[in-house]
Amino acid sequence: MASRPWDTLPAETLVSIAAHLEGVHLPDLSSFALTSKSCYAAAACHLFRDVHIRIKHPRKLHRDVAKWLAVLRHANAARHVRRLVMTFEDKTLHHSDLYSPDRLKLTPESADSLSYAKRMLPENRRLRDAFVNPEAWAPMVQLLKVLAGLTDMVIEHESSFSPYLLEALGTQHTKCLLELRCFDLHCTEGTSFNPYDVALLLSPQLHGISIKEYFQSFTGHTNESVVSRLVKGLSPSLKKVELEPVFGARYHRRCNPEFESQLQTLISQATSDNLKYWRNAAKATVAPKIGSVPFLSLQRTSPERIRAWVETTDFALLRHLRLNTGSRELRWLAKHAEFRQLDSLELHNRGYIGAPSDEENFDEIENAAVDFLAGMPALTSLSLEGQLTSPMLRTAVSRFGGTLRKLMLRPTANGLLPEEDIKLGPEHIDLLPLASPLLEDLTITVAVPTFLSQSTELAGICESLARVPHLRSLHLTLRSTTEEDPLMVSKRRRPRIDRDGKFQSPDILREELTDEVVKWAWEAICERGSRLELLRMDTLYRWSGARKSEKVHQVRRIGAMGEGVVAETLYRRNRVLRWRE
Repeated sequence: MASRPWDTLPAETLVSIAAHLEGVHLPDLSSFALTSKSCYAAAACHLFRDVHIRIKHPRKLHRDVAKWLAVLRHANAARHVRRLVMTFEDKTLHHSDLYSPDRLKLTPESADSLSYAKRMLPENRRLRDAFVNPEAWAPMVQLLKVLAGLTDMVIEHESSFSPYLLEALGTQHTKCLLELRCFDLHCTEGTSFNPYDVALLLSPQLHGISIKEYFQSFTGHTNESVVSRLVKGLSPSLKKVELEPVFGARYHRRCNPEFESQLQTLISQATSDNLKYWRNAAKATVAPKIGSVPFLSLQRTSPERIRAWVETTDFALLRHLRLNTGSRELRWLAKHAEFRQLDSLELHNRGYIGAPSDEENFDEIENAAVDFLAGMPALTSLSLEGQLTSPMLRTAVSRFGGTLRKLMLRPTANGLLPEEDIKLGPEHIDLLPLASPLLEDLTITVAVPTFLSQSTELAGICESLARVPHLRSLHLTLRSTTEEDPLMVSKRRRPRIDRDGKFQSPDILREELTDEVVKWAWEAICERGSRLELLRMDTLYRWSGARKSEKVHQVRRIGAMGEGVVAETLYRRNRVLRWRE
């Protein structure tokens, strides 16, 4: 039998081809792996590098782990797995509601008419209650024993961790970096701490942690206090801290008055217990000095909280900062914080809310974002969302244009004052070609009157984008300037009543982006000499709830020299782009 052409290539060449096809070219990588045995062997290290398991019940976890073990054993691919992600998908409630005093007052009879209350009943909280039992974590521990080459592990779960998990990480995966997402201590009234949760926080392998804020903007939040202790010295390996807001929890967290003493006791106990798992476990003392983390994300801020975090971590050593904040906080940071080593900034500017007080100057608050950006060092990555003004854009381009390689401009309208909304057009994009010669990755939302035809505005935008010299990746979001307000539609059209007698609002016709417009935009940019490698286009509806369209049109180059072009359609699900609907 004649050998296939692929089998005649050296193994190093096949591995290089598989590496080129990885990432957004995942369908191509799968096809390449099915071509021959030699191609499959070359692609295996990329196909099995990441393993992601979604957990909805202990029985499902047991089945999923059994399937993964069978696949890894059959393909001899366990040695290729480097990253393991375990996501606990619980569709009941957040911990702030699960452990609220209001839950004790509910009965099945009172919950019949309230869908929200039904989820608070004990029988509807199976996932979290089931994993309180340490034995429920046994399949995960079994999987960890097989993955000898694991270097990163992400657990998206709140609490009630198993001692078997600690033992597996401390004895078998001493070099594996651990990231905890959605972490939450049981610290409300009437509940007690889990000692294994505290022990896991003190693990020397803890590399990143994210906590839910549950409507707390003050510095007394229990979980935030724990993270502050970690940053100040309890977790010397911690590099990434994220404080994410939760808008679904209605019960405001109250800290246990005995929180400090209980936590200190558990820290001392966990420190001694961790010595049997980790030789370099953290000590039970917290240094009074300021800590430092390279990555910090604060998504719900107040002036008091900003001051507290400036006293907790050294902002001068930050490499990546993500902020969702207003003008008052930005003004304070511009005056009191230093950013010497910052390389990447993500800023969602909420602007100013309410009139300035007697001590505040209106001009200072209005220009707070400009002053904040002016105090930044040279950045290579910048993201500006929310309220974006022309002075902010000009300051960013003039300040960082010479070093920027990645730029995101996402002005978002609040729908209340249309005359104040920022609309990016060709005159704004024309600032980039000369000021940003190194820019390679651009994400931008532009305003056009229609999505159905090649409008004059879109043609001007494509012409301006083609002049960016080193642009390789472009995500272009079109925002309609002529979309009609639903309130006006309701006044003009009569509402409908369905068969069940329920009121239905009138349908609002929305334009959809077509493949022809995307292809035309690609050609309009590339025919002017641009070497664009990837174009993604979607739409933004100002008045819709989901805002962004579910479909994302993509055009990309293929081939060693980029001689081929492929057009595809991706689908957005929970902010993740997927290849199938």
